[in-house]
Amino acid sequence: MTPVSSHSPHGQSPLRTVQVLGGGNAGSSAHVRSLAAGLVARGVKVTVCAPSDAECTYDFTGAGADHVHVPRSSDPVSVAALRTVCANADLVHAHGLHASFRAVLALGGRRVRTPLVVTWHDRVAAEGARAHLLRVLERRVMKAATVVLGATSELVDGARRTGARDARLGPVALPARPD
Repeated sequence: MTPVSSHSPHGQSPLRTVQVLGGGNAGSSAHVRSLAAGLVARGVKVTVCAPSDAECTYDFTGAGADHVHVPRSSDPVSVAALRTVCANADLVHAHGLHASFRAVLALGGRRVRTPLVVTWHDRVAAEGARAHLLRVLERRVMKAATVVLGATSELVDGARRTGARDARLGPVALPARPD
């Protein structure tokens, strides 16, 4: 198997990816920092959209990525900020349900379809009306996602049941937290 390089041929722009964090739990934030460092090392331009407190804790810019503050909200201002960052992306990778839903909103209505990769790190537990709302959001995300990665086989099975066209196991190793 020949290794794949993302280094740009002479005269071409590097690949551009946007990593979107939602709640910014420790596992997904550390995972995004690790991904950013690996992608940057391979010549990919990485932008991490996350609240400023996640940048302060996980230092995405220290890994070579650009950081854009995007609040943990699905309000129109936050979605518009995310839409602007994603406008020139070759790929958008969202982590968790809330980040994924915001990415779907930001990418919606565009003539050029940007691939959306969604990673489920865990499942949101809820009851009653909140559980129903979360299932509606999940179905919307699954319909829009190009690929869904689940950190466990249970998450992959759940993504398939919810309507994912392409769901795969993507185990997430939890790297050490930066000092």
